[in-house]
Amino acid sequence: MLKKSNKINKILEAKNIKECSGKDKNKVCQNNSNKTGKNMYEDMYDQNSGIIELKYKDFMINKKTNNIQCIHPLFKDMNRGIIIFYAPWCQHCNNMYDDLIELSINYMNIFPIAVVNVEDLKNKNDELSSKANVTRYPTMKVLNKELYLEDYNNDLTKDNIIYYINMNLY
Repeated sequence: MLKKSNKINKILEAKNIKECSGKDKNKVCQNNSNKTGKNMYEDMYDQNSGIIELKYKDFMINKKTNNIQCIHPLFKDMNRGIIIFYAPWCQHCNNMYDDLIELSINYMNIFPIAVVNVEDLKNKNDELSSKANVTRYPTMKVLNKELYLEDYNNDLTKDNIIYYINMNLY
């Protein structure tokens, strides 16, 4: 098993998550895995899913206003999009997995959907989620025409996401 920093250990303790134990230390424990079978710290979505995993480096934070702008090329080309902040251990996030992939495929090249793994400490996604005021998972943020993050204040359901996309296509 990978050696974890004190910060990760404190997060584990706070969330009451137990370490894997047993003979095979490299095996992913049932309790520490997400729907994809990956370790709960790893990104859930891979390149084949059609959903982009964004990192802290894909955003620019205005130090004066604390506004967060997405600078990923996909969004620059389309001037719109949805970003879902998720935690791989979160059951609600895992339940959305199939729906997000389906939506991403249905709206490919029309309305981009991306995700941010808030547990990706190596890429500072935890700092990004804190600056974006993400306090629960999953949290959806939308990009305005200038590609700044804005709050999405409706229930996070597949139907509501479809409605939002259709109302903001053009």
